[in-house]
Amino acid sequence: MLIGGVVAFTYITTPAKNNTTTVNNNINTSTTTKTVANINIVANQTGPAKAKEGDNVTINYSVSNKGGQVVNNVKIHDQNFDTTIGTLNPGETKKYQYTLHIPTDKEVQQDFSSKSTVSNPFFVGSFGVSFTDLNGSSHTINSNSLEIKLE
Repeated sequence: MLIGGVVAFTYITTPAKNNTTTVNNNINTSTTTKTVANINIVANQTGPAKAKEGDNVTINYSVSNKGGQVVNNVKIHDQNFDTTIGTLNPGETKKYQYTLHIPTDKEVQQDFSSKSTVSNPFFVGSFGVSFTDLNGSSHTINSNSLEIKLE
């Protein structure tokens, strides 16, 4: 089972903001839409719904251009990586994966204190997407964060 979410950044002509969260069968989807000119960039992050301490889990990232304009210099980044995915044409999606280690209580205690523990659920923070529109303006959005239940 996967959990995931979506954050959308949309430019059309009228400013509007819409926030929704849906939880269904252990799948969490969050959507934030900001509307201003004909740009719609969607950042999506998914990962397992459940794991164990000490597991390595795959986090899947995708960035989609659902608008009518090309966006350039698209970069995705979080605390573990920085990667350039380049230009996104209208209708195009680019994907990236990262293997994340969920530490054990013992590993956390080595880095912090003997009373430290791994949080349950284990939280995976959002990733950021930056890009440049056709006018040369820079934009940044953040995706959803994930919660992985530890068994």
